[in-house]
Amino acid sequence: MFFMVWSPEQEVGVWLHVGVVPEDKTMWWAQTFVMLPDGVVLVDRSFGRPSDKFGPETGNLSIKCTEPHRRWLLKFDGAGEVSSTSDLAKGLVGAGVASPFQFEIELEAKVPVYDMHAGMGAEIDWDVGSLHQEQGFAAQGTLSALGKEWTIEGAAIRDHSRGERHFARWGGHVWNYTIWPQSQRALCVFTMWSPQTESTATVVMIMENGQTELCSDFVITGMERPGGNPKKLELKIVRTDGSELRLEGQVLHNVTMTYVEPNHNLNGVYIDPREDLDATIADESVVRWTWPDGDVGYGNFERGFRPSILPRTKIPLPATSRYFDDK
Repeated sequence: MFFMVWSPEQEVGVWLHVGVVPEDKTMWWAQTFVMLPDGVVLVDRSFGRPSDKFGPETGNLSIKCTEPHRRWLLKFDGAGEVSSTSDLAKGLVGAGVASPFQFEIELEAKVPVYDMHAGMGAEIDWDVGSLHQEQGFAAQGTLSALGKEWTIEGAAIRDHSRGERHFARWGGHVWNYTIWPQSQRALCVFTMWSPQTESTATVVMIMENGQTELCSDFVITGMERPGGNPKKLELKIVRTDGSELRLEGQVLHNVTMTYVEPNHNLNGVYIDPREDLDATIADESVVRWTWPDGDVGYGNFERGFRPSILPRTKIPLPATSRYFDDK
């Protein structure tokens, strides 16, 4: 499971990533990041067993579904290393001097659940699970860290996949899910490619005016280097009627992680010393996206790239894409 919460007026947020330990599936692992102004990040990585079946727990982190498909409760009472977006972009983080922090945040759904795998069809063979739910929320709560307190009021998203993951066939990917709380729009774009940078799976989902539109041709800004770069983003989508939807995005905050076999998720950048393993570096950026009519939304933009192909601001695209030959 994955949760991102962003409170735009306070410029603070929470980024959570949890899953079961590959060697013991009765135990959960969790990455907990608190994003504070000026690029400050508090970083924790924990392991534990849940006390019930209502959601993951690791001891200091609790994630509970209080009403199916509608409400969630996120709670943390622990400590994490005081770090920054730039530190996470350069190395592993989370085992240094720690500072206490707490949050309690309630999420209320603003749009229906979207199953990305169902949207892509049944013929998916890329070793990243068998179910992939996404949903957008309004968020309210409190956060305290470094001697300060903030009231959380903003947007949130969740992502829930199920099944085994293997990164060997996963060359890289980009994924963006955004919620516009006022208009109740939602948008998802996803594409992945093989280690040979051949595009293997692509989907676009747009929720607008109570309708869901599925298409597959888009291009979005890639990764220059870890740390949420570049910060100015552009997303272009070919809609089902042939028209183009163009959005501009701005990275507001970022945390970085690394995927290592077999499905281990590390805080920060880890360059494996084994030459035969080019581990995937994933930037998780909070992005403000502006719809052409001025409507403002907030989302998580995940850029997963192997270091050997960076910089790569133009993502790999299928030859059938309208944007394949764009410079």
